[in-house]
Amino acid sequence: MAATLAATPTPSALPNSHEFDVNGTKRDVVTELYFLKRLDHPVEAIDLRLPDVEEHFQKLDDLNQLHQVIVHDIRGEEAKYTLDKNGFQYIPHEVKELQDWSNEEEVERVLIPATDELVKRATGAFKTILFKHRIRNKAEDKAKRQDSVAPAHSVHSDMTPIGAMNTLKNIVKDNPAELDSLLKTRIMVMNVWRPLKTIQKDPLTVCDWTTVDAKNDLAGSRLIWKDGSWHEFGKVHFSERQKWFYLGGQRPDEALLFKQFDSKVENGVSLPHSAFVDSQFATAEPRESIEIKMFAFISE
Repeated sequence: MAATLAATPTPSALPNSHEFDVNGTKRDVVTELYFLKRLDHPVEAIDLRLPDVEEHFQKLDDLNQLHQVIVHDIRGEEAKYTLDKNGFQYIPHEVKELQDWSNEEEVERVLIPATDELVKRATGAFKTILFKHRIRNKAEDKAKRQDSVAPAHSVHSDMTPIGAMNTLKNIVKDNPAELDSLLKTRIMVMNVWRPLKTIQKDPLTVCDWTTVDAKNDLAGSRLIWKDGSWHEFGKVHFSERQKWFYLGGQRPDEALLFKQFDSKVENGVSLPHSAFVDSQFATAEPRESIEIKMFAFISE
């Protein structure tokens, strides 16, 4: 069941504006991102069991609208932005043992354990549970929506707070005692994202959580899988108050950690993010990146 994602903004239609710092190395980018229109009703769930599911996906796409934003480059100022304050953090993290970033076996054997330790160090977690990892690339063929491997150009969060708790309960559903114990801790969902080579095309931007009005800017969008289970991710409304950031020329040894849930914080920190078009690199090689998602449990 293949379908295209929300259309990528056309580079030629974007303002070709880049702002440089005095050293000529820092680049703020003017671009356009897709946001959910403000609605007077909830977003309709998409049921993958229905025969006309592609029509429902198209209806969801039709609720998107483009807004111009400035994506600020934090190169040289990475230390100013932290998980606890802003919901995201760039952390130097070289994995010397990993020779082939696109090799699934090497990723599972080397990168995932290294990332597990990184998340524990960054959050103080005593336990983590990996629940998803994938390598993304910008294939020109159509990508399956329910498990897309192409960069997503629509602003979203990977899960709402309701979606996060539902995912956790599904993971440990066969161990009620463990679930009960974990629910007594501080629970985070962490996304660890990095490019497989120095990034140019389709970099990732994240929104500073201090500029997000969770009650008014975020909306849940539910997918019902063919087995009747469900997942709820977040759609995002545009606001002038939101501030967007990226790390220009991000390398594989620069890991971006960002929260998709935090049980200690009101409204959960479902950090909005998106790939974006940088017109200066519109014809560059397709982006390749890897993201690793895991629960982190912190004693309170």
